[in-house]
Amino acid sequence: MAKRPDPAADDRRRQARAAQQAALARAKRRRTLTQLAIVGGVAVVVIAIVATAVVLGTRGRSTTVAGGSPVATGTTDLGGTSVPFAIGGDGGTANGVRVGSTDAKVSMDLWVDYSCPHCQEFEATNNATISSLVASGKLAVTYHNIQIVTDYGTEAGSASACMAVHDPSAWPAYNAALYVNHSQSTDGWGASDFARFAAANGGGDATQRCTTDGTYRDWITANTAASVKADVSGTPTMFIDGAKTDTLSGQALVDRVDSLASA
Repeated sequence: MAKRPDPAADDRRRQARAAQQAALARAKRRRTLTQLAIVGGVAVVVIAIVATAVVLGTRGRSTTVAGGSPVATGTTDLGGTSVPFAIGGDGGTANGVRVGSTDAKVSMDLWVDYSCPHCQEFEATNNATISSLVASGKLAVTYHNIQIVTDYGTEAGSASACMAVHDPSAWPAYNAALYVNHSQSTDGWGASDFARFAAANGGGDATQRCTTDGTYRDWITANTAASVKADVSGTPTMFIDGAKTDTLSGQALVDRVDSLASA
């Protein structure tokens, strides 16, 4: 599990990021919203919200962008099965992407970071299993993307939200691809890099523009703050039916879901 960094590690990481951002000319970005520091599991959050609600009409789904938070509902595809899909909004999806039937007997919340190597391993091991359980109608999963390791988590998280809003049918594969893509050589990717990656993974013009603009960076930062209140001390963290649990994998996960679904 990727743990929240200590202050010294935070300082070293911020210095490295600053140098990397300067080299990539990323210092030109105007970040007007949230600045977050996480020290030893305690979040100190200073948030200034400057935003205007924009309502977008998109292909066959309801999409709203309000205050920098993505809101969209529709369907996506899992192995040929169409399943309900939502991002943002009220309730449990306010800081997440929900995939699965509203009638699913079992719910799972996963707090993850695209820059977390343990999350990368978990995704590689369990993607097919989780997709199968969701497609069966037994399980609905809400993915809460946060950032506690490197800036890749923020940029990839924003890019993921853009894909979820504008091209939800491509989101499941893109979500997996963002983990596979993470390495030392891509850790410093900027928004334009992710926009090109989105284009190569099913993202249309709207997704690419959204990604280039870094539209949902601040949503990822706000989600990271929310994770502290949710008792998330590292990634991945799993909740099943609202209860925090060990991070189950493979057959152990299947057995737990089957047991709860048949109860």
